[in-house]
Amino acid sequence: MSLLLKLKSMGLRMFKFISNIENWKSSPKLWIGAWIFLRLLFQFLREYGLTLFKKDLSKEHIFLTGAGSGLGRLMAQRFGEMGAKLSISDINLQGVEETKQICIKMGIPAANIHVMHLDVSKRASITESASSAKAAFGTVTMLVNNAGIVSGKSTLELTDPMIERTMHVNTISHLHTIREFLPDMIAAKKGHIVSIASMAGLAGIPGLPDYCASKWGAIAIDESVRLELKKAGHWGYVKTTCICPYFINTGMFDGAKSAFPMYILSPEEVVNRIVNAIR
Repeated sequence: MSLLLKLKSMGLRMFKFISNIENWKSSPKLWIGAWIFLRLLFQFLREYGLTLFKKDLSKEHIFLTGAGSGLGRLMAQRFGEMGAKLSISDINLQGVEETKQICIKMGIPAANIHVMHLDVSKRASITESASSAKAAFGTVTMLVNNAGIVSGKSTLELTDPMIERTMHVNTISHLHTIREFLPDMIAAKKGHIVSIASMAGLAGIPGLPDYCASKWGAIAIDESVRLELKKAGHWGYVKTTCICPYFINTGMFDGAKSAFPMYILSPEEVVNRIVNAIR
């Protein structure tokens, strides 16, 4: 009880100090503290989608990779519910067709969904799918680079093909897809590039050397493109968003264990945060 009284007393003293106009006139630190507080509050509200002004996704044509399962399937459902035109793709054509049927059962118009087979590790496949999406719904206004793989092998267990495929799917493909759609976004003065990266791109993890390297590459590409857009004066209408979640319960990281204070994330939770970040 004494602790609660101390906290109450401290709060009252702080309130009296802040509400005194003379303190604002004489203390620059108060203004700095207020600015920091408001900045953190705004960031918190954005994280949970509580801001007043949000992007209207019903006006977007979204090109989504890795839509045959997991996060990609859930994102397709959420974007479709919001009225977006969807060009969804996956190396597993059956999986992405199932995603389309799930979306239709949810009430999303079949006319708003275009399905493609896409192997993001192959440049020609990316070019073909980009042309197909543009023919279906016109200029792609939002690119979501979601396709990803994990080998789960240590450095000495990895083979050359494993390393090369991880880098092509998780990293190099981002450069190719961005180069396909960014010129049209700039010309239309409307665009958004979303990169699904990982916390593994911010810290090394035993047993995931190639995956960590590939996700760091995805983060670096996002940052480089963002700075290029700012330098060229396009940042006002072409945005980028980089998502770096912890391990997600999608099957890719079966057997992974969390360490306090982190915890294994549910796909639904992650997709909610992705949509909030985009909007």
